Amino acid sequence: MPEPKGPSEFVDAAYKIEDEASLVEFYRKWAEDYDHQMLDILGYTSPTKIAQRLSQHLANTEASIFDVGCGTGLTCVYLAEMGYANLDGIDLSPDMVRVAGQRGIYRELLVGDINQMLERDDNFYDAVISSGTFTHGHVGPEPLDEIFRILKPGGILACTVHEDLWESMGFRTKFDSLVAAGTALELDLTLDSYYRDGPSEGWFCLYRKAS
Repeated sequence: MPEPKGPSEFVDAAYKIEDEASLVEFYRKWAEDYDHQMLDILGYTSPTKIAQRLSQHLANTEASIFDVGCGTGLTCVYLAEMGYANLDGIDLSPDMVRVAGQRGIYRELLVGDINQMLERDDNFYDAVISSGTFTHGHVGPEPLDEIFRILKPGGILACTVHEDLWESMGFRTKFDSLVAAGTALELDLTLDSYYRDGPSEGWFCLYRKAS
């Protein structure tokens, strides 16, 4: 696979991280400036887009939603503005979680590795949302089984997957296998841009857990 290339040196550096400790250290340095880098400089629209797509399939604003790889909380800003109140989040970076907590929109925030078993009961959430987590240097498709475990029957996963990894890292195969097994139903699968006026570079995925 060619070396991953992002829209800026900042994103390039994130894409090239190869281990958990380096990822935590990277976001420790950038947590306070992350929103400025991504929103003001790059015009990062992916978090809002995936939140909008989820809201179109989840009318109940009392629904419980888990933000996987929540970062500084950008993905849940739109949901909070739309009145969704039961928002939880998890991220590997304590510093990103700290910044997310300052928004005052989350019910609960966890520092944790989503490649491990999630500290939630089966059939716990009405929805799981994730933007920018399934990308270079971050997370592969392995957590999808856990995500569907904690979703309630009829619950929705809304996430982005970088186009470069869709085939090569096995995301397409994994989602297809979940559908074939009767675990998930595909609601929407759209290739779209992550950045304002940028090229389409990621899949915006919505899947419903079978009832």
